[in-house]
Amino acid sequence: MSEPGLLTLWAETLLDALAEAGVTDVIASPGSRSTPFLLAAVGHPRLRCHHVIDERAAAFFALGHARVTARPALLLCTSGTAGAHYLPAVIEAAHAHLPLLVLTADRPPELHGCGASQTIDQTRLYGEHARRFVDLGLPDGSLGAFRALRRTAAQAVFAALHPLPGAVHLNARAKKPLEPIAPSAELAALAHAACQAPVPRPAPPPPRPDAAALADVAAACRRARRGLIVCGPAALAQTHAREAVATLARATGFPILAETTSQLRTDSLPGACPAFDHLFADEGFAATHAPDLVLQLGAAPISSAWERALARHVDAELVIIAPHGWPDPGSRSRHVLVAGVAETAHALAAALAGHQPEPGAWAASFARADRAAWRAVDRVLAENPLLTEGAVTRATLASVPEGGLFAIGNSLPVRHVDRFARTAPAHVLSQRGAAGIDGLVAGAAGAASAANAPVTLLLGDISLLHDLGGLALAQRLRIVVLHNDGGRIFEELPLAQTGHDLTPFTTPHGADLGHAARLFGLRHARASTRAELTAALAEPQHGLLIEAIVPPHGAAEELARVRAAVATELAADLRAAS
Repeated sequence: MSEPGLLTLWAETLLDALAEAGVTDVIASPGSRSTPFLLAAVGHPRLRCHHVIDERAAAFFALGHARVTARPALLLCTSGTAGAHYLPAVIEAAHAHLPLLVLTADRPPELHGCGASQTIDQTRLYGEHARRFVDLGLPDGSLGAFRALRRTAAQAVFAALHPLPGAVHLNARAKKPLEPIAPSAELAALAHAACQAPVPRPAPPPPRPDAAALADVAAACRRARRGLIVCGPAALAQTHAREAVATLARATGFPILAETTSQLRTDSLPGACPAFDHLFADEGFAATHAPDLVLQLGAAPISSAWERALARHVDAELVIIAPHGWPDPGSRSRHVLVAGVAETAHALAAALAGHQPEPGAWAASFARADRAAWRAVDRVLAENPLLTEGAVTRATLASVPEGGLFAIGNSLPVRHVDRFARTAPAHVLSQRGAAGIDGLVAGAAGAASAANAPVTLLLGDISLLHDLGGLALAQRLRIVVLHNDGGRIFEELPLAQTGHDLTPFTTPHGADLGHAARLFGLRHARASTRAELTAALAEPQHGLLIEAIVPPHGAAEELARVRAAVATELAADLRAAS
């Protein structure tokens, strides 16, 4: 029998240590076994609590918070299957390298293996998807145990951030009574003594590139005559790399192929070629623009056209520069520099000091082709007066206010922004770790909770239906839904050419999303014309769901028209240049 009040002090000590180690936000879902920990969080002056009914939504809310702050929030739930609902977000955290803390309350050992209610084995619940697992055991009233608890909290926060950000799982066992009980003066004094020393703050290693590898890459840049800088999905922090990447582009003379999710898709970068997905989808262009060196910054690009082109040009040397992981799905890189992109770009540019890139036809051909491609895209969009997916994408992007955040859903929307927009908002949120459609609304809501800026989310109707519970958190969001009545990306995949019925894949639903908006107290606008969409986007942004009705099969048809128009423009441009 533990001393009365020990569980209360244990929970308060743990939450205080987490706060001292840098945690500011707790996202909690209702439950009984987590009572002492939730009360400790609610009563802590430095912790902000968010109460979310559904654990899956809560977990993606926490990831959205981490995408903005680059710090872990604390997830808190009761025992049993509650913690299992965190698994999709834990997986996303592992693949997207996002910090996350999970605190699952648990039953004491004597209630395991005997059919006790709401009791499962929570040991290593997330397997290798969690960076670390710690079972805190039952509360212990010794001075050493209290000190170890505080040290464990500091270690958990550090492990969520370094060396590879991800989820850390703390499992806390609790015996009844769970309600707060005043401890004895002796026990309170002991806990107070343990809390006198600050929790340790370990310093992470600096994200510097290896000197020898850097020298090899600099030599490769000097040799290259057809180099490219390719930028795939990256965290918001990569916005700070723009100046360094611009310096590197000037030092090498390489064109920059940057996706919207890279934080580097901007006209301010020299040699920017944002139409590269259209260009490499053209067989003639892809055949005549074989790179000899590719510098990949961050994750591999989403573009399947680029993926095919890189696979086709087997002689191209691939160098990957990324702060985490090994983003080389083609297994062909010569160098993987695990270091900060900004730091490495600066160092590489410095190593190339004195190198004068040849002002040849390579970079000029990309610039000319990029202009031709956008002429084609503009023409296709202008010729169709209907509300199409391209038109919705462009209008939504144009409506994001300066300083606002743009969150983009997976499947078609993340591809639409690259295909239809030359530039992107300054700050882009994407969920490209495991690239699922889980929790996109809740994740954007979590980002809005941490950002002092408006957040616009563009996603598909299936993604919205997959995260209806997230609408309960969406009061700070403007959500634009591409309503094409199903998962229309399957109409762009090879399966669509086989003659098979795609209904089991596209899953048309006929849902009126206005009912969902009203259920959760959101304003709703339904737009089926360009004028209606313009009017809806002009409304106050908070708590707004815009249902943009587009033709069910329009995405594949519009893309086919764009690709054909790009091919025509490229051919005309080639004739004019020859």
